[in-house]
Amino acid sequence: MTETALCVAPRCGAGNGPRQAVSGQFICGGCLTRCRRDLAAMPAIVRWLAQHTTPGGSGGEKVSGSREAPVPVRLDVLSAIFPAAERVIDPYGDQTGPPSIPTTLKSWVWLICEHRGLAYPQRADTGELAGVLLRHLDWAASRPWIGELVGEVAHLRKVAHTLAPWQVHVQALVAPCPSCDLRALMRIAGEPYIECDRRIGGCGNCWTEAEYERHVAELTGA
Repeated sequence: MTETALCVAPRCGAGNGPRQAVSGQFICGGCLTRCRRDLAAMPAIVRWLAQHTTPGGSGGEKVSGSREAPVPVRLDVLSAIFPAAERVIDPYGDQTGPPSIPTTLKSWVWLICEHRGLAYPQRADTGELAGVLLRHLDWAASRPWIGELVGEVAHLRKVAHTLAPWQVHVQALVAPCPSCDLRALMRIAGEPYIECDRRIGGCGNCWTEAEYERHVAELTGA
């Protein structure tokens, strides 16, 4: 890996092409921050989905194992928040439904534990799994497969929002993006991250609040 290696994360830099990876890693700082944000949100996302296992109206599949009136449940949401069945073989790749959040995180935790000679965590709920990945994310960034990890975690967040969209309060920020220089920076209420919004032409980069404040200080000379 050289100093000029490009970030391997999916959609890095949006239409401008991938940014330069951090030295010694296969990913840029912005995509690593985005993955850290998504992992930190996983426990809250699972709790949110758990509140939407029954449909607000029609459209849910009905499951019943008794003579009682069937209870409508959303099987797509259940598939996302519960572990997937083990040893299921899908040779034709035609299984449908959203990915299981705990199973996806578990597969990456297993990989990291195996590579680093670590014991698998006793508690394997979403919070513990996400915590393990967060603690070892900087190390994972030096592995060639970090792009796959970042892509899968981002996909989990995207699918969760599709299943049960949460209300997003967006605060537009005045300072231009440090990467693409567009005035497309925004902050989602409740999240300590600043993002260059792709929806209005931004590059999609992501920063912590501290990084953003340093950027503003440099612009203002404060």
